[in-house]
Amino acid sequence: MSTASVPKDSFGRIPFDSIAVASPPAESLLVRVLVLAIVFINAADFRGDTGADEFSVHWQIILRLAICLAAGLYGMACLFPRTAREFFIWPGILATATVAINFLTLPMSVDVTYSLAALASLTGVLLFIPAAIRTLGARTFLLTALFGLVLFIVASWVAYLFVPQVGVFAEQVTETTVIERMGGLAHPNELGLLAALAALLALGLYTKQQVSGVFTLLVVLLAIVTLVTCYSRTAMVAGCIGAVVVLRNHMLSRGNIVVFLFGFAVITLLILAALGTGKLDWQIEDLAAKLTKSGSTSELMTGTGRTEIWPAAIEFIQQRPLTGYGYCTARFVMEDHSYHGHNMVLNAMLYSGIFNGFIVVGTILVLLAGVIFMPCSEIDGCVMCLVVAGLVDGVLPAPSPAGATFLWFSCLFWRQLSVSFSHEPAPSLDVIAARQ
Repeated sequence: MSTASVPKDSFGRIPFDSIAVASPPAESLLVRVLVLAIVFINAADFRGDTGADEFSVHWQIILRLAICLAAGLYGMACLFPRTAREFFIWPGILATATVAINFLTLPMSVDVTYSLAALASLTGVLLFIPAAIRTLGARTFLLTALFGLVLFIVASWVAYLFVPQVGVFAEQVTETTVIERMGGLAHPNELGLLAALAALLALGLYTKQQVSGVFTLLVVLLAIVTLVTCYSRTAMVAGCIGAVVVLRNHMLSRGNIVVFLFGFAVITLLILAALGTGKLDWQIEDLAAKLTKSGSTSELMTGTGRTEIWPAAIEFIQQRPLTGYGYCTARFVMEDHSYHGHNMVLNAMLYSGIFNGFIVVGTILVLLAGVIFMPCSEIDGCVMCLVVAGLVDGVLPAPSPAGATFLWFSCLFWRQLSVSFSHEPAPSLDVIAARQ
């Protein structure tokens, strides 16, 4: 079979179909299991709060390392002839650069063993992602990731309702105030982000007519209930922005634009008129207080402490601007400041210096440019959600790459691999080899 007989997209690239006929069933099953394990098990904490202040190696960490090792071995097996090129062309080379700069600064880590294990895990998952997309195809790959997210949410509800010592997160918001939030199998903020990503993936697949409206509605409702219960305000905002991006083509029809602008104008005028009376000040203050955890509006003014965390992170970066403190070591460096920099760029610079920060900024710009100039509604919502959340929270990366990190780099490779939801036969291995 020659490359001339294979349909190509407008950029001259071979689309890889959702029907991966070139892969044996056993191989496809293995890849699905690994995707599920990365998304579900790598994010899950089945132990809850053990009361231990110091980091220790336990069975969950060993299991996650084993999953990343298996994923990495599969990715290495697929390097030639399938995926090696993808790590050295744009924009996949950004993933390679991320790993390279973190390996170069590894000797300067405050905990070399910890950084090495975390970086090896990331490397394994990165090697796996383009191979998994090639093997499964667009639809199966995203559906498998979505199933993993939904499974994680359902399991979190089980933990929250029936195993409170694992599923309930007691958060100390002031010296005297402790609130209980739904954490499930993770921190409430991580659970909220994964719930938002699940809803956005479902919406994206729905816009591509890959899932039914009923299925999408059920996933979205599950995500909304979870977001409200775990009370992750960052995930709520990021999810809403992502939903707007996913549904923008539906919202930007001429009739919808007119309705939206008219409604926005009426609401704005009513708000301005009400504010002009001066009688809503106390109601606004009361509403703002209800949006906080502590009941004090100063919490909102400081971004729930982020205006104190960011300067602390910058001060640490200034002490080691070129080398940082080692991959994923923010938990040690920022121990007195929420264990991370609450910003993906600051975290990157904490890990491996300012050049790593430039790589992350470049990755953000590439992903946003793709959203604007090469829309892919199946992933664009996830991109926007992760970017928005990553600007104010510790979204990326994680010592054990799970749902957020997995989807972040999947989106980076997505357009590069030119995946398609068409129903034409997938190219066989000789075509893939010829493409290299």
